[in-house]
Amino acid sequence: MKNLLLVSICLTLLCCGDDDGLTTNESVIPETEAETENPPVEEEMNLPDITNIGYDLSTSDLEGWELLWEDNFDDDLSEWNIWTGGAFNEELQKYQADNLYVEEGYLFVEQQRESTTGATNPFDATQKSFNFTSGRIESRDLYNPSLQGTLRIAARIKLPAGEGLWPAFWSYGDPWPTQGEIDIMEFRGGITNEHVINFFYGNDPNMILTNPSETTYVHDAGTNLTAEFHVFDMVWAQNSVTVSLDGVVVRTFTSSEFQYIDDLYNKNEKIVLNVAVGGAFFNGMNINIADIPDSSFMIVDWVKVFKQ
Repeated sequence: MKNLLLVSICLTLLCCGDDDGLTTNESVIPETEAETENPPVEEEMNLPDITNIGYDLSTSDLEGWELLWEDNFDDDLSEWNIWTGGAFNEELQKYQADNLYVEEGYLFVEQQRESTTGATNPFDATQKSFNFTSGRIESRDLYNPSLQGTLRIAARIKLPAGEGLWPAFWSYGDPWPTQGEIDIMEFRGGITNEHVINFFYGNDPNMILTNPSETTYVHDAGTNLTAEFHVFDMVWAQNSVTVSLDGVVVRTFTSSEFQYIDDLYNKNEKIVLNVAVGGAFFNGMNINIADIPDSSFMIVDWVKVFKQ
């Protein structure tokens, strides 16, 4: 996902911690960008039934890693900032707290066909009409491997299927892209066997130095990623960024192969979970708005951060 407008050549566009965490402040997260109130849970909301199948981390997966922070969604979203209003990249949704539900140890992020109005984006209060609503949360704390050690950021997610759906798990810092962006998982709901991995960097706000045609990696998982839970996992080290799916390495970006990987090492990034609708991620795919689901859910079991 992109936090700010990108040029059309882009092919695709990621916590309250312990004492090792970096606490965000107004200079990093503007007051206009995110609301801090916890979302209400509507009593009559029919959330999908969950069959908790799929991959999960085991004790052996975590040998040598120290837990820095986790959210198992047993309570509320007090450790996250909630994005309100529109976004960027030609996306069709308005983000709002009403589309976020914490129930029985899961976070439900709802995408819904719904006519509404709201701010064009967090930096432009101009009112705009939207045909879809969805949810986006960003961790209150920032993470920086140069200060905290090699980091491992993971989430267990059940993805939604449907044309035009763009769920993502990623990290970035403000002002974008000067603190970098790492896309651990981006997903096109109409192509259920693939997910996308990417990274971005630039020295000046709104200007990328990385080339998406070189950094974008599309992984064919060989299975329907919406059928059960999967663990998307990123290890962020000084000279490499490694992304895994269900414990198996999918792609490693190294500083010897890719420029700017080492520039990411001393940057401060927050964790993001969201479901976008439509947008530049689908350029050239001729998505029909009528084919986008009226309602869908991305379900998150947990998010964890480890250090080494």
